[in-house]
Amino acid sequence: MNSTQQRFFQQLAQIQEACVQRALAGPGSLEDRLCQVSYEMAAGILELIDGYSPFSSDRYDLVNTVTGERLKERPFLELHDHLEEFLR
Repeated sequence: MNSTQQRFFQQLAQIQEACVQRALAGPGSLEDRLCQVSYEMAAGILELIDGYSPFSSDRYDLVNTVTGERLKERPFLELHDHLEEFLR
């Protein structure tokens, strides 16, 4: 792995740890806490890609390798802003 790949996965590990610790400390049923941790993990990954993660100042871009289309363009959007519309 190159250093960028290593840093990306280390940042994912930090996001996961923070999400799990919040879920363990939170109220609610096991299902509610599992939904919370999966939502927070997805949000954390999208924030990392968008460049808003507290664990990194990096920004990433997702490109469909078949079409060359960028996920965040046409129209431009911040991925993490649209997550709540799709997950409970």
